[in-house]
Amino acid sequence: MKLLILTQYYPPEMGAPQARLSELARRLHDRGHKITILTAMPNYPTGKVFDGYRRKWRLEEDADGIRVVRTWIWPSKSRKALPRLISYMSFVVSSVLLGLWGLGRQDLVLFESPPLFIVPAGLVIGRCLGARIVMNCSDLWPGTMVRSGYKTGGPLLKALFWLEKFGYEHSDAVAVTNPTAARQVSDRFPHVPNAVISNGVDTTLFRPDLRSETTRAEFGAGPDDFLVGYCGLHGISQGMDVILNAADRLRDRENVKFILIGDGPCKQHLMDESEKRGLSNIAFHDPRPKPQIPPILASCDASLIPLVSRMEGTMPSKFYEAMASGIAALVAAGCEADPLVRKYNVGRVFEPMDGEELADAIAGLANDPQEWRSIRENCLKLARRFDRDVIGERTNAILEAVAQRKKLPDTSW
Repeated sequence: MKLLILTQYYPPEMGAPQARLSELARRLHDRGHKITILTAMPNYPTGKVFDGYRRKWRLEEDADGIRVVRTWIWPSKSRKALPRLISYMSFVVSSVLLGLWGLGRQDLVLFESPPLFIVPAGLVIGRCLGARIVMNCSDLWPGTMVRSGYKTGGPLLKALFWLEKFGYEHSDAVAVTNPTAARQVSDRFPHVPNAVISNGVDTTLFRPDLRSETTRAEFGAGPDDFLVGYCGLHGISQGMDVILNAADRLRDRENVKFILIGDGPCKQHLMDESEKRGLSNIAFHDPRPKPQIPPILASCDASLIPLVSRMEGTMPSKFYEAMASGIAALVAAGCEADPLVRKYNVGRVFEPMDGEELADAIAGLANDPQEWRSIRENCLKLARRFDRDVIGERTNAILEAVAQRKKLPDTSW
């Protein structure tokens, strides 16, 4: 099968879509499929095109047998709607005008949303290449945007809902990340075939045996400290002010320490607010290369997974990595990780933006080492269900069914 994956985000950028799609591409390539990635010049999350990619309109790379075609983008990490819109649209235009050259016919085009603005490009490219089309939704925009507190309304919001509907109705199938999202799509668009392509984790990379006292010491944590970590985007949807509020309430607990690793539009605000409050128990660090993240995460005692509001149908990718690392997940209530945490006792749930509840959850785990060890064992058991090799097998079956115009297979969760 010849498969083209269209996505604005791809390595060497770091982030959930980048990791998920690159891992999927590698596994499908290993199964004998011919994979092409059509993506933007890397710029996320800094808003600046990476060294080696600047002042280029189009670039082709070979990533261990996977063809990667990159086209121009006007990058931005602004929180304002207009610069972000211009950035999205710049890649939409360049992916069609510059990306189609020399791709050849494809059996299947899978395009990644969000951003929803990529819908026209995905559909045009798919039809031009004579391919079946899958709209892969890692988040159900624009509903998730509205719940996240984005200041959108009027014509822009109407346009987003129109793009969502247009994408669903003109794709051959829609893929979502969890059963709740699948039900939401089926309820609104009952005639649209959809399937669950879950996110997952590479359990050969994220492992509990990577835990290291040396790594902990690098971040100022001793053997008896309870180290709470966050690795990822410092963005609006994450609602990371709750971390500052929890750290403030725990400032007198000398054995509880917070580390925040990453970048994003909200980082400077968080750093300024932390300094203003005099929070000596929280430390900010620059983004780290992907290979450095697994030992850092395994050396923490808990992983922060905040969200700005309850987001039914949203599954944070950080949850899978916490499970594989054998550390407790501190999850915002209302997302799809919530019922898994409660059912399998793999962490604690707190109400979004409730710093007091988060602080109580952290203190409870720090006070009960035996409970933490029990959670650790539960995490490792649950992680096996979401291993990327398992997810790859399910995804391969779904994509082959779409390409061959067969009924979509049922997928377990």
